[in-house]
Amino acid sequence: AAGRKRILILEVARPTLLYLLAFETALVIDENGSQMTSHNCVPSPAKKAKTTTSWRSWKGELEANNGKRFGLQDLLPGFTLRLEHRQGGTLATHRGEERILLYRSDKKGAIAKIIYSSEIQEQPSLQSSVAELQKNIAQAKIHVLDVKSQYRGRDLGGLLFSEAITHLKSKYCNNDDNEDDDFNTNEPLKSDYEQKQLYDVNCSLEAEEDVTRHGKLIAFYLRLGCHVVSKRVQYISDNDFAYRKVPMQVTLKAATTAARKRKRSSLMSKASFLPVQLVGDAGKISVKPSGGSEAGIKFDWLINQADDGVQFSTTHGNFLIASPSGSVTILDQVDDSYSDVDGWTTFVPLHISDEIDHDDSPFQQSSSRSLWVLRSCHGTFLTADSVSKCLSCTKLPSFWQANGSNLSLACTSDTPPRRHHYLQCWKLQTHEYGQSMRSRFLNFSLGNATLFEALGWIHTFPAYPFHAWSCEDTSGSSMVSSPSLRTLSFLMAEAARDEGLPDWVQLVALFHELGEAVKKLDPNNTGKMADSIYDWTISTRSRVVGCAIPNCATFSEFRHLNTDSYTDTGVYEANCALDNVLLLWSGPEYMYHLLRHNQTALPLEALAMVRYYLLGDWHEHHEYTSITNEYDEDMLPWVSDFDRLRRKTRLECLDCVDLSDEQCAYLWDSHYSRMAAKYDCDRLFAW
Repeated sequence: AAGRKRILILEVARPTLLYLLAFETALVIDENGSQMTSHNCVPSPAKKAKTTTSWRSWKGELEANNGKRFGLQDLLPGFTLRLEHRQGGTLATHRGEERILLYRSDKKGAIAKIIYSSEIQEQPSLQSSVAELQKNIAQAKIHVLDVKSQYRGRDLGGLLFSEAITHLKSKYCNNDDNEDDDFNTNEPLKSDYEQKQLYDVNCSLEAEEDVTRHGKLIAFYLRLGCHVVSKRVQYISDNDFAYRKVPMQVTLKAATTAARKRKRSSLMSKASFLPVQLVGDAGKISVKPSGGSEAGIKFDWLINQADDGVQFSTTHGNFLIASPSGSVTILDQVDDSYSDVDGWTTFVPLHISDEIDHDDSPFQQSSSRSLWVLRSCHGTFLTADSVSKCLSCTKLPSFWQANGSNLSLACTSDTPPRRHHYLQCWKLQTHEYGQSMRSRFLNFSLGNATLFEALGWIHTFPAYPFHAWSCEDTSGSSMVSSPSLRTLSFLMAEAARDEGLPDWVQLVALFHELGEAVKKLDPNNTGKMADSIYDWTISTRSRVVGCAIPNCATFSEFRHLNTDSYTDTGVYEANCALDNVLLLWSGPEYMYHLLRHNQTALPLEALAMVRYYLLGDWHEHHEYTSITNEYDEDMLPWVSDFDRLRRKTRLECLDCVDLSDEQCAYLWDSHYSRMAAKYDCDRLFAW
């Protein structure tokens, strides 16, 4: 089309692998991996994020795992739960008694139970109303509902109550022969003479509360559809123990041909399930009900083993359902909006390994922080919407961490490239490694350049290198726009300016990420290593090397990969000050030494900001007290506030538009160039 840049794609006779980069470059690569032809145009700044090896690795693993079946026990290893229904028996003390028991797979004895009885009312009582005399009535009573204390808080009592109500409905209220399929509401009904006798059911119970849970049990049964049938409450005292009995009832109506509902699916037939919490950054994740309500509702969930994956349902039997449009809701028993939902309730769990190199060895979950994706039958991925805090599905993968100890699935902003980066960091960054990198780079022999020139170089690097949308999507069809590191640097400097912070803080905010420019000055070594193994120039959480590692260190689950082993102070003198220790070798660490080597006029607080803002173990968690001194404590407020400003800017920059060359040049010429001259940062620096 006129006005558009052309894309040249060359074909060869033999099988090839074709990459389309930045929409403006065509590469043809033969089966041996050799580049044959390349036609490059100037790429758009927003399209320059590189597809890293770690990204390709985990995406390939996702595709390779497509045929594997990961189930409930892979996702949450350990025990499972099962329900068992019993009727009558030698233990029964009531006519028509039944019980539903909840068992753990690894222990004997029930962890929860409900005992109830029912029978058809053959002769109406004297207190029966005229309407009741004209109906078929069955009477039921719940005698016991008990959940052991260590299993409370997951609404397992609500699960047992709902199962008992489902069984009573099936026994008296529903013509089950007409409802063979839980989701089939379109089957033709049988004739009247083929249908069984149906009954309304009056199910009664007595809510017994002591003073420690006054009103809680009543509220629990009210949520389950019960109502108080009498204002007369019985108070019972037994020495020092006192409680009250509140009579309650729930009425179950017989089904009619005019108003058929989708039958609640019972968990009796499920081989295994578990209670699970779906959580995000703000706690429990909400779900928007299918009725169209804008407000999300927080549920207690069960995760069930399905034929092709797992299913999520509330403890009251409503399944989580993903539509092709990406909306996620619960399948209501009276909602006919989803008439054809075959497979829509199933999510396939796929595991993303922490290791970069994978083999065909049997699956082993490395830690509770390893990542999973939950893929729907539509090819979309379950996620927690960051704005509405509700469940939804997106085309880009969203990652979850499964914790079997507290039975939770946490939607996380963590990504495979980030975990791979920290894994390599723990593996490589030893005290010896730090010394060798200082010997190599602190002679500053890479070349000469101004800091403003370096700002131009980092516009090719993404501000968020570990985010999913900073790389290819799962289809490989496009690159997703993200702001550049240069844009993030200018926006942080502007944020410092808006807050009225000193001019040298604004300058540090602009220059603190320039360590990544080393990849441009040293492409054959640092650049190639960043693309293939480990990019040390990226700003990530730091730590001191050569002494004991704090327990709160970031991604501490990888600490076993690090070969260093030191005492509290390690190779350092007690209270020697942070200026005299080695930190992880990183882009900001390099920038700190570069600014010192080139003898800028920046104050000591500025240099401390550059070096220590990533040392969160120190300024957030107050670690390293054995090697810090009073001077470090004086620097801490400046460093902590700088890190706060950076975090705030990174959050605000997520959806921002990448700044153009002209916009950056204007900001520099109109404001920051004068500051650079003031602090002797406007000249050629040795890199």
